[in-house]
Amino acid sequence: MNRRPPLPFQCVTPVGGGTTHLVTASPALLGTRPDEIPTATLCGLPTGAPSPLHPAEVECTRCLSRAPQFMALPTY
Repeated sequence: MNRRPPLPFQCVTPVGGGTTHLVTASPALLGTRPDEIPTATLCGLPTGAPSPLHPAEVECTRCLSRAPQFMALPTY
């Protein structure tokens, strides 16, 4: 069976609601822990609550455009 590793991203809503955004937890990023939601989205907004959406369904185009940069970090 050929399984892909899980994506290191999680979909969240920002503080105050609105469109969905991406966050990632990585030892290479200060202030992120695997057991907690990071304090900021990939585009820099403060995080609110987790979203049930899959990361591929995220609505923020800025988060989507920044995701490849985070995948290039040495921990990935």
